[in-house]
Formats: sequence, structure tokens, C-alpha cells
Amino acid sequence: MKLLLLSGGSGKRLWPLSNDINSKQFIRLLDDGHGSKQSMIERVFSQLSDMKLNQDAYILTNAHQRDAIVYQIGTDANIITEPSRRDTFPAIVLGASYLNEQQVDPDETVLVMPVDAYVDLRFFEYFPQVDAAVQASDDALHLIGVTPLHPTSKYGYIVPDETAQVSSVRLFQEKPTVDVAEQLIGQGALWNCGIFACKLHLLLDELSERNLPTTYSDLTSRYDELEKTSFDYAVVEHAESVFVHRYNGDWKDLGTWNTLTEEMTSTTHGQVDLFESTNTHVINELNLPLIGIGLEDLVVAVNADGILVSTKEATPQLKDYLASSDDYPKFKWKRWGQSEVIHHETLADGHHSVTRRMLVQAGKELSYHYHEETDTIWTMLQGSATVTIDGETFEAKPTDVISIQRGAAHTLKAKEDVVFIEVQYSNDWTLDDACPVPSPLDKQY
Repeated sequence: MKLLLLSGGSGKRLWPLSNDINSKQFIRLLDDGHGSKQSMIERVFSQLSDMKLNQDAYILTNAHQRDAIVYQIGTDANIITEPSRRDTFPAIVLGASYLNEQQVDPDETVLVMPVDAYVDLRFFEYFPQVDAAVQASDDALHLIGVTPLHPTSKYGYIVPDETAQVSSVRLFQEKPTVDVAEQLIGQGALWNCGIFACKLHLLLDELSERNLPTTYSDLTSRYDELEKTSFDYAVVEHAESVFVHRYNGDWKDLGTWNTLTEEMTSTTHGQVDLFESTNTHVINELNLPLIGIGLEDLVVAVNADGILVSTKEATPQLKDYLASSDDYPKFKWKRWGQSEVIHHETLADGHHSVTRRMLVQAGKELSYHYHEETDTIWTMLQGSATVTIDGETFEAKPTDVISIQRGAAHTLKAKEDVVFIEVQYSNDWTLDDACPVPSPLDKQY
């Protein structure tokens, strides 16, 4: 059995900590059981490793999130990159084309799930049963449905034909009103947790029916020809044979602040002092003290991208208020470490100065690249590194100041964890004018 894990989304419901690049699955607020914090994707991959499923797991993502995945999961992660952002149907059949190109047996089971599912290990122990059911059927789709805890409009619903552990599906209902949800639960409906399984050839057939190639290398060049729609709408709701497997354990979507804070083991994160407050969570990622007094039923989240103050009840509507927001993300996970904008200034002559705090992990390095329109200054703060500028290599240590003119190819390799301040001067601070220079490393900046 192969697993396709979907990693995407804009993450606006957990703003300001999440954005187009640093989506909700990368936010480190969950307890890892060893005194540190972990993200949703780290938690899922830890569980997959415990179940010996990680080697057969493939992450479907976009180019913007690839670095974050490599940083948090490691270079051994199997990553399938979308040529452009679309929806779950294009992403899933793209993943199928990748497996096909890797010569996976067309009759092998493929199980698709979101990468940020909040479940316990018992959920993954259920997968072999689903795999066996797929192998015993011909051309059927198999879904996992969760026994609802209460009526809600947040999830889709699956109405099975029977109350058995495995049943054919009678009806799908996408995010109904609470009143309709209550009626559906009365009919034995299950929450649709976005997980399904089938044989690989069923997914490849979807491409063949659209006269599209079934190999990854060929499909990427025609990816935009796939309709931008969900897999549920394009396939599941029209499939002739669909079964649902009833799961009675814990399952949760931590997609809003009110649900995420329910799973946090501490009410504060960062430099926070909270007094005489009830049912309030305060997350502070700035290097500044934050004091809360007499707060009730609130979420306060602060970082370089903004400040959120909201009642917990109102947080599911946060995305609606950010519809017109298009701010440049100031924090980025990189495959080599982290980059965070700490200051931006528009100068009197119209040019821009942007200052970033950069962390490069020991043994990792930037790609060899140059900037077309940006001048750069590095000020070393911590750790030693090897720096190369236009072919000249030298050692850098704390307090060293390194000037890099536009057009000069440069890289840095950390001997130990390295922290430096990067100041860039350009006409447009949001412009990515980094141009990679061919090298044996062949990495992306």
C-alpha cells in the first residue's frame, strides 16, 4: 500500500502564524511528549514511522512549501511537487502518475489523506483493514468515516446504507447547516474526514479518460489542462461503487484557533505572562514581552506578520476577514534553516531596505546563486561557516561583515548552526531575483 499525503492550503484560519508558505501543518505548537513542540506534519510522520508506513508515504505539495517539508521532515521524505497550485483532484492524479512512473503495480492500493490529520495511532492501525478491503474489491472506492461527536457545518457527511462496520454509501452531503447535520446524524451519517483508498489503476483511468498522460514527467507539462476541482466532486460523488469504513476513535481537524488551542498543553507560548485570565491562549513569537490581564475566552497570536485578538468562538470566521489580505510572508522555513524579516524600510529615494535574521543548520548550505537587482550585506552573529563569492572561498566567524554586490555569485556552508543578519538593498523588496548558478550540488535557493 502506498500513501499520498496532501500538503497545501493557504492557512488563513490560523493567521498570523500561518500563510501561503507557512501553512497550518508547519506551526509548532503541539507537545511532542518529550518537552518540545512539534507541528502537525511532524506529528503525522512520527506516527507513520511508528507504524512502519513512512517509507511508502509520498507528500503532494507545491513548490512554495517544499522547503518547509524538507526542513521539518528531512531529506529522506518522498516529495511530489505540483507544477502549480490547483485543487485536490489534479494533485491526487498527479501523485498517481508519479507512482506509475516509479513502476508501482497498477493493482496496488493507494490511500490518500491530508498531512495534518490529528489522530491517535489506532487510526493508522486501521489502514491494513482498508487495504485488504480494496484488494478484495474490483473497482471500488473505500472511504473512512468518523462517528460524529455533535452536529456541525464544518465537515462533510457520508450516509451509509447500513450500520455495519463497512457499508456501501447512500448519500454525500457537503458541509450542511447544523440543522441538516443533525438530521443526517439521525440517519447514521458519518463525518467525511477526507481519506479514501482505491487501486492505483482507478486513478490512472481518470487521466486516460481525459486523454492525458499517465506518467509524471509527461503530465507536469500539461498539468493546467486538469480541471481545478476537488476529488470528491470530480470522482467520489460520481463513482458507481463506493464503500465507507466506520471509525469510532478520535479524529479532529485542527484548522481553526479554537480547535488548535484545545490540543495545546500550555495556555501560553513565547514571552507571555498571563494573569487572572480564563480559557485564554496567548502565542507570542516576537522577542518582546506580552502581558495579559483579565482575559476571558480569547486567542491572542502575535508574530512579525501581524497580531490577532479574537474570541475563540469567532475564530472560524477569521478567513473571511482576511480575504483581501495579500501580505508578503515574513517568516519562511527553508530546506537549510529559517529566514525571518525583522525590518523593512522604504527609503527617501524609493529604494527598499529589508533586514532578515537567517539561521543555517550545521552541515547545510545555500545554493550558489546571484541577485540581478539586489545588493546584500551579511553580518555574522553565531557559528562559523565557509563563504564563497565569485569562486573565492574564505572562512567567516561572528562579527565578520561580508558585502555582496548584485551579480556576484555566492553561497554559505555552515560548519555549525550559523546565525547572521542579512540586509538587502533593492527596488522591490518582495522580488525574488535570485538566479542559481550551475553547480554539482544542484540545489534550489
